[in-house]
Amino acid sequence: MKLADYIQTFSRSERMRVRTELAKRHGVSEVSVRAWANGIRRHPCTLEAIETTEQATGGKVTRHDLRPDIFGERSRDEQGAPSK
Repeated sequence: MKLADYIQTFSRSERMRVRTELAKRHGVSEVSVRAWANGIRRHPCTLEAIETTEQATGGKVTRHDLRPDIFGERSRDEQGAPSK
């Protein structure tokens, strides 16, 4: 799940809280998190930053979702596609 899609799962009134919590965990501003979600800036590619986001989202946003340029796209098996 993309970070923007994850944030959109919350009600409008909760979205700011979610972005602020992510920002606090990363030690950045809420504006930075908004830029990551909107594709204006790329999510940091440090392992620490990626693990922080994965943990903060309960694994709903993975390293593959955050940085497919580095980690590649998730395979069908990882996306939970039914096996044939």
